[in-house]
Amino acid sequence: MKTLELLPPDTILASVQKRAEELLFIIEEKMRSLSKAPAGRIKLIRRGGNIHCYHVTSSAKPAGKYIPVSEQKFIKALIQKEYDQTVLAELQYQLKLIDNFIKKYNPSKVRELFGSRGELRRGYISPVTLSDEDYAARWLAQSYKCKSFREGEPEFLTSRGERVRSKSEMIIADILAKNNIPYKYELPQQMKAAGGKLIPVYPDFTCVNLRTRQEFLWEHLGRMDDSDYSMKTVMKLRTYSKNDFIPGKNLILTMECDGIPLDRKEVEALVKTFLR
Repeated sequence: MKTLELLPPDTILASVQKRAEELLFIIEEKMRSLSKAPAGRIKLIRRGGNIHCYHVTSSAKPAGKYIPVSEQKFIKALIQKEYDQTVLAELQYQLKLIDNFIKKYNPSKVRELFGSRGELRRGYISPVTLSDEDYAARWLAQSYKCKSFREGEPEFLTSRGERVRSKSEMIIADILAKNNIPYKYELPQQMKAAGGKLIPVYPDFTCVNLRTRQEFLWEHLGRMDDSDYSMKTVMKLRTYSKNDFIPGKNLILTMECDGIPLDRKEVEALVKTFLR
């Protein structure tokens, strides 16, 4: 598909904010641990093949008091304290950097620069980034040649009046439409088959996550109790895998068989997980 914008939407800020929350949580944990840690510090001295531990509580007595080997719990607490103090300082430094970044970083500013122009000027500008609505409209406007229907095939119409091949595909299409997910039915994809030959593959749906601009293929496997169908499905999924379409990464799968129909709640959950 043609690239529609030079700069995709920001996904950094949410990740950075999540990282800040993680850092803050650990900082608070380490501060609580340090408040309960024993006073002083540990000094380790190697003599021959042995390590001797000393508890230093005063700069006036740098030699410290010898800690017997039997007091492993106390030794561990002092060594952990030393580590916690060091890592706490680094975590606080990183959090400060992130907080400063969050205060200054405004990803929406780029889009606002286009929106702040008058209507006449906007008509002459090719913006580097688009609103979700504009992106969806341009993506959907890209034409393609649909896979034909054989004469006598059952006719299922979606809420948008599109013809699909099964009731389950109709359900998936209607749930995508209800959630305002841009999709194309059986959009052809050129993929490498065995031997490197390019072949057209027609996934049931090609969908866009407007938040990230990532495209997902969606395959509904509707006759998994049919052995011939299952064999063809394995071959198709191997083709997808060889072309870097991986379930959970950029490939969504649903399936059913006789007696176990498509679950609407499962479809809704997949939409929420991958396409919102």
